[in-house]
Formats: sequence, structure tokens, C-alpha cells
Amino acid sequence: MNIDLNGKLALMAGGEGSLGEAVRNALTENGAEVVHIDLVADAEALGRSVDDEPFLLILISKGANGLPGTDQAFGTEQAEFTRIARRLAPKLKRVVILFSSAGLVPVRGLADFSAEQAGLASLTRTLGMELGPSTVVNAVSVGAFDAEGGAQSGRLLSHTAVKRPASLSEVTAAVLFLADPDNSYMTGHTINVDGGWAAGYARNF
Repeated sequence: MNIDLNGKLALMAGGEGSLGEAVRNALTENGAEVVHIDLVADAEALGRSVDDEPFLLILISKGANGLPGTDQAFGTEQAEFTRIARRLAPKLKRVVILFSSAGLVPVRGLADFSAEQAGLASLTRTLGMELGPSTVVNAVSVGAFDAEGGAQSGRLLSHTAVKRPASLSEVTAAVLFLADPDNSYMTGHTINVDGGWAAGYARNF
């Protein structure tokens, strides 16, 4: 997918893995300048020093970068992200949050992880209300993607309609759609790139 992000600044928090790299490359290839930020270390500085309009703010939760059950301590970072988004509004035009599809349909036996990811779905809706009309806030919920692999991925795929992992380009296409300057009337919405996980196949997972 191609959009026009020439001259736009994208601040990215999280996303150290393959998905984050793919998102970063997709934004750069479409003309954006991408700057990685540390949510805790940079929170105060960003509120004071960003003079150019930060067109886009990206948050990739640790849950979107790995399979459920990995180390997912994210409470502090989520709170700092909220503060940064509020502080940069109304300069900020787009916010895109990526989180695990477990935030929409919980994973049996992983209550804490599922609740944490569901909090990001709720954060998307809440910031959409708070930051409008100058800023639109949307999210992508991510299921299995082809950089993951492993037995857990196979178990996850058995409960999706498409029966295969997403390619990284399929995930980044959704991010670019939400980042597109022409996409200005969606807010508080989550796009599911999950192969049908949230459609109901996960009920017996």
C-alpha cells in the first residue's frame, strides 16, 4: 500500500521486533521521518521540545510483537504513552496503536495478558474521544504473523478462519491505511488483522 507521508514526522514507541521494523520501514518508504522514542525517558522532553508538528504517533505494544505468554510488563509504558499523546495534542494528527488480538478475544489461561491488551483497545476508544477533533486515534489488533513461528503459533492458527499467519506487509497495510492523511473521519476504531480470531474461532482456545 502506498500513501503520501512526505514531510511528516512519525514518533514510534515500542516495536523492537520484526513487526516494529516492518512498520518503521513501511512509514519510511512512504516518505515519513521515523523517530524512535523511549516512553519513560522521553515523556517530559517531548512535551517541551517537539516544535514541528508530530503528524503521527505509533505505539506497538509488546504483546503485538510476540506470542501470548511472553514477558509483557507494559503498565508504566502505557501510562506514559497516554501522557505523551495528551501533551502533544492538538499538534498531533494521527495516533495508531498496535496490540495483540487477545485484547479483543481473551486467551484461556492468560488472564493478565488478555486484560492488559484489552486495556489498549479501551485506550484507543478513550483517546479517540479525548483528542478529537484535532487528532484521530485508531488501532490494529494483530494475530499470528509469519515472523513468529513455533508450536504456540500453530495452536493459535488452528482457531482462525484463514488458517495461516499474516504476512508483515498485511499488517503494515492496515497501519498505513490508518496513517493516511486522507483517512480523517475514523477514530476510536480497531482494525482486526487476525485471520478471523475475533470472529469467534477462539472460543475454545
